[in-house]
Amino acid sequence: MKKTLVALVLLVVFALGILTACTPTVKIDPNKAEYTVGICQLIQHPALDAATEGFKDGLTKALQAEGRTVKFDEQNGQGEPDMCGTIVNTFVAKGVDLILANATASLTAAVSATRNIPI
Repeated sequence: MKKTLVALVLLVVFALGILTACTPTVKIDPNKAEYTVGICQLIQHPALDAATEGFKDGLTKALQAEGRTVKFDEQNGQGEPDMCGTIVNTFVAKGVDLILANATASLTAAVSATRNIPI
């Protein structure tokens, strides 16, 4: 019984932590005509490449339907997690509107780098 209660409490704490971490603190300006998206991908791989292309295609179509455009700044970490940190910090310094973090190392770097840019 104690183990079940402890597991339930930990589950609730974990869920609240995720909800808090995933809540955006800044919203994208809906009146902008062009958006800039920084894309950090850990390594070139067919599955990751396909995910990035699908994201780009979907976002481009969605924004074009609203009469807007999007510019992508694609960077590859060459398999080096530390390089992802450098890439994401550059995106933050440039003030991109959105970051696509494709792979765990990219996501970890993005979450550490900003709380103001949606990921």
